[in-house]
Amino acid sequence: SNIVHTQGYAHCHTPATDASGPVKAVMDEMFEYFQSMTLPAMVRISLACCLNMCGAVHCSDIGIVGIHRKPPIVEHDRLDNICEVPLAISACPTGAIKPAKVEVDGKKVNSVAVNASRCMYCGNCYTMCPAMPLASGEGDGIVLMVGGKVSNRISMPKFSKVVVAYIPNEPPRWPTLTKMVKQIVEVYAKEARKYERLGEWAERIGWEKFFELCDLEFTHHCIDDFRDPAYYTWRQSTQFKFTKHVEA
Repeated sequence: SNIVHTQGYAHCHTPATDASGPVKAVMDEMFEYFQSMTLPAMVRISLACCLNMCGAVHCSDIGIVGIHRKPPIVEHDRLDNICEVPLAISACPTGAIKPAKVEVDGKKVNSVAVNASRCMYCGNCYTMCPAMPLASGEGDGIVLMVGGKVSNRISMPKFSKVVVAYIPNEPPRWPTLTKMVKQIVEVYAKEARKYERLGEWAERIGWEKFFELCDLEFTHHCIDDFRDPAYYTWRQSTQFKFTKHVEA
């Protein structure tokens, strides 16, 4: 289906990647499949330019998500003049921000301090306080997620999983991103059964085989580790599929 996407640099204030740029680049590569309707089943591709995920990437066959990897920059010299410090502190969902007194030009001013280890790079603080920008040319990039769906056919709805933890922003044509998306779609088109969604195919052959066939590197960043909820996403059995003995 057509790519669902968010606002990107043109309108949103917390993007980690553009929206229209990557979408145009990916759609140009996928246009043949969009015209021919030859894939085993519908492949929904979506893009969200930050972790707020306005683009429904959490339940798409392929989700492209912009991520920040560095905590906000605190502009101490103007924070107290344009922000309400209590509001900036309370906006943080993980309690990573606390009040602080900072010396600027020999003068003590009210400001905040950020605990980088607790920051989840959501951008809520920047929404409440313009003196805490989150954008970073070095830290911002893209995460690729796979296997989500809303349909109840064959299996129940699923959340997508991280398969590539970081792809750098490479405007204007995002070559690394487009190559990986096309690679996944081509392997899926070749190996999956009729009416089998991408995530259903990956679960049938085993995610180990999926990474192998798609030539993707599995790293520890692909494992969900978000405190308590992560437990329910882990494989809770010793059963797994040996990739050398599994037919796609």
